[in-house]
Amino acid sequence: MTLSKSASDPGLRSSGSLRVAGTGSLLGQTTNLYDSMKAQGKIREQFASIRPSGRSIVLPPADSAGRNLQSEIYYPLPQTPVRERRFRRTSHEPGEITVHHGLKEQRLPGNGFRYGTGGIKGATAEDCLKAGQLLGVAEYRNSVAEAVYDSNKREPLARSYIRGHEVKMLHEGFGIPSGKPQDAKLVIFPVDQEQTTEEARSQYRTTHGSYLPGERVERNYSMPAETKDAAFRFGAVEPRPANGAGVALALNMDVEDNGTCRKTRLVQRTVEDYRHVQHPKHFQKSHAKQGPSGPPRPGDHQYGIKSAVSDYTAESCIKGYYSLEEQLPDQDLGRSAKPGRRNVTTETRSFGVPSVRCDILAPPDAKRSLADNQSYGDEPSAAALLCPQRFESQGVPDSEFLVRRPKDELRELVERSTVEGVDFDDLWTKGLQLFDDGLPLVSLDALLYLQSGIIEERVGRQMSRGAASALPVQ
Repeated sequence: MTLSKSASDPGLRSSGSLRVAGTGSLLGQTTNLYDSMKAQGKIREQFASIRPSGRSIVLPPADSAGRNLQSEIYYPLPQTPVRERRFRRTSHEPGEITVHHGLKEQRLPGNGFRYGTGGIKGATAEDCLKAGQLLGVAEYRNSVAEAVYDSNKREPLARSYIRGHEVKMLHEGFGIPSGKPQDAKLVIFPVDQEQTTEEARSQYRTTHGSYLPGERVERNYSMPAETKDAAFRFGAVEPRPANGAGVALALNMDVEDNGTCRKTRLVQRTVEDYRHVQHPKHFQKSHAKQGPSGPPRPGDHQYGIKSAVSDYTAESCIKGYYSLEEQLPDQDLGRSAKPGRRNVTTETRSFGVPSVRCDILAPPDAKRSLADNQSYGDEPSAAALLCPQRFESQGVPDSEFLVRRPKDELRELVERSTVEGVDFDDLWTKGLQLFDDGLPLVSLDALLYLQSGIIEERVGRQMSRGAASALPVQ
């Protein structure tokens, strides 16, 4: 008994498709698992007259690993049919030009083939255009005969289409004047328009919710007379304690918010005991829930199970079991152990380039590039970044106050300031005495120091006069 339409009978027909051709190449070389097991006696049919259902797996008769790995030898792929080769895009012969499959194998006409019908030799384009030309009386008679047609009347040659409109041309030009001009502002915002009545506006408020700008929404509530009081507030009145007793009431849990004693409530004793155990009071240790004195245990009792398998302790695991030789550092730690790469020198200098380049001159801040990530040792510290100088945001560092300047430059700086009551000549004389080097240069910091001393002295005299006037007269 054989299977009907099984894999051993692929159903090859007279078709040129690639799938059918590939299946036909395996015809006679493969079988199915059902026939193979039946031939080996592994399947015994009890009802030979009933055809088994289903489809069996395709199985070559001599299936092996070598055949599966060398499938191109034992099961070569079939060639593409001739009629279908031109439809494949990946199969081109060497030197073949890739063209559309519709242009392949087309039969082109010969070199002398021309499309269209051959004309009479000797006739030119000028002769063709002048073939129907009429002159003189013949042309006049033809124009009179053609004038009766509507197409000639409405569409005369070299003129526009005549539609029968009678256009009246005014002296001012085409079109009809609009009349009296109107202001565009009144068109956009017609202030002279009749105002909407209040009755109509109330209807629009109900139907469309249209309110004027700033108009209050009236809900027509019927409120009690108490609500008209200026001190009226909605909601329940919160009990407020006396002035200064708010924190005391918050910490005291035995009284209400208004200072009255709490109401006594009778509850079960078990519930109250559970509350004291589960929720202990503040600043008291929580209950262990192991009885009044805890579970009975001897004094030398230790929790847990003693390990009787391993002799390793926590101390031994932390310290390890390494010998002295194993604890020594590696031979190449901090130095090269490879032959020919040992750098030995008797000099005591430092090799390499320092991280902070103090050995070279730092470029000015104004000409330093943002891409220069080299540190020259003049960068501000973290404290300077967190607490910048007083006039740093204005581009004036504190070092400018220490620069000694001539008298004219300092006078200009002092006069431009808003400080009143400053005697510049006196401050300049005292500033020269502070430096005592004979140079006519004084710093702005010295002037500020002298001026602050003068202000302190002036304030001290005023306070002493006020204290003297406040003494009682005896």
